Amino acid sequence: MASPLRNITIVGGGTTGWLSALFLVTRLQGAVQRGELEIHLVESERIPIIGVGESLSPSMAKTLEQLGIPEDEFILTTDATFKVAGYFVGWDRADDEKPMSWVNPFVGFLTAGWEFERYELTGAAYGQGADYARVVSPCREAIELHKAPKMPGQKPFEHVLRYAYHTNAAAFAPFLRKYAEQRGVKRTGADVTGAHRDERGHITALTLADGREMPVELVIDASGFESVLHHKVMGVPLVDYSHILLNDRAVVTQLAHANPDEPLEPATRATALPHGWSFRVPLYNRTGNGYIYSGQHCSDEHAAREFADYLGPQARVDDMRVIPMRVGRTARSWEGNCIALGLASGFVEPLEASAIFTVETSIKWLLHYFPDSSWEPALRDRYNQRVTDLYDEVADYIALHYRLSRREDTAYWQAQRHEMKVSARLEQNLAIWKHTLPVRADFASTNYFDENTYIAALFGKGFYRGRDLQPMREVDARNWAGLKQNITSAHARALGMLPDHRAVLTEIRKRAGG
Repeated sequence: MASPLRNITIVGGGTTGWLSALFLVTRLQGAVQRGELEIHLVESERIPIIGVGESLSPSMAKTLEQLGIPEDEFILTTDATFKVAGYFVGWDRADDEKPMSWVNPFVGFLTAGWEFERYELTGAAYGQGADYARVVSPCREAIELHKAPKMPGQKPFEHVLRYAYHTNAAAFAPFLRKYAEQRGVKRTGADVTGAHRDERGHITALTLADGREMPVELVIDASGFESVLHHKVMGVPLVDYSHILLNDRAVVTQLAHANPDEPLEPATRATALPHGWSFRVPLYNRTGNGYIYSGQHCSDEHAAREFADYLGPQARVDDMRVIPMRVGRTARSWEGNCIALGLASGFVEPLEASAIFTVETSIKWLLHYFPDSSWEPALRDRYNQRVTDLYDEVADYIALHYRLSRREDTAYWQAQRHEMKVSARLEQNLAIWKHTLPVRADFASTNYFDENTYIAALFGKGFYRGRDLQPMREVDARNWAGLKQNITSAHARALGMLPDHRAVLTEIRKRAGG
């Protein structure tokens, strides 16, 4: 008869390792407290945290709440700010060749039963410059006015506008570690140099750099791009995304705010540059900045100089760090008794802040399909299929940004538009969406992106400009005028009650002892 597992070992720290450890020790707390389960984390003392992945997804607020993490302490300790949308600048050109910007909001005040975006944003109305984000959501105005998504005095995790966070990755991992160790995770500081496997191919023990052997039962590889177990020991190959996603390098730097009291945008900016795009992540005390680019079209040295010129006199090339990116996913995230998470499992460029979301989602799925000593193959197979679908879902949505770009000013942007492939499903969907809007049934997987996020991107990028999409329901002009007024009034009320972003964060930090 199968018995419960008694040992989980995580190889690798950082946000992935410690978030996984905290999830497991929290959800399996009863077994840990009864001495029926041990959770170990083996972490190198010499490998630094990459320190990117500072723009998180909206799911993180619920994750922290479920894990019993005080939001105020998290905001103070990790220098966090709020984020209500992604803000895209310069990816596309209007008919007069001027750069366009658009917002992918986390929230919309929708009127149930009416497809009002068709009525307002297609045909003549769209041609006159209607903005999808402004019609369905107050988020763009909140960004421009530097508004917080919550009111003073609201309880942790309460909000007016749904939000995500920007966070200091180098501080986030130690913060998670503190809570994980308090709840019973045992840490070993060591490098893993190899492993022993049995006749089934399962890993039975880790070999540490000091010669010790560490017996294991279930192993999680959170060792990043190096993938010391899943790739090097288990031999699981990578499914390469380079035929659909061109960018494979990043140069990153941190800058202090020019003015310590300068307004804080509640958004991650993604600005198109000649050979890729740059991100700007505003934290309370600094900004995180990066240039994501293609090594085929731009050298590291040229990218760093180009990025420094874009950032201005405060930026120094000598302070920048180059990070090679392995873009793709592992063929099987669960192999034998080894499960890859985070960068060891896969990475799709950081355009939509998906990296930590994939960790959150994967560890939740692991807990749902958690094995016992029988190692039921059906659990493994279902987990693998869901993780595969998740990475392919993210890759499709990011590929859409490039395929529909209206830039042609450099060889890089010409290659993005005309040489890169997209999946067969996305190709088919783009043909369908020329005539109608996306619906849920168009997608094999909607774990992160659904029809609403696609609609925001398609309208934002001008895909429907000049197309005549009729409403699926007849909407009387007088009824629509009333509905539109209700929506506009709801947006105005939300914006009117929301305070300054920095002011709310300052209050939260004081409340947390900062």
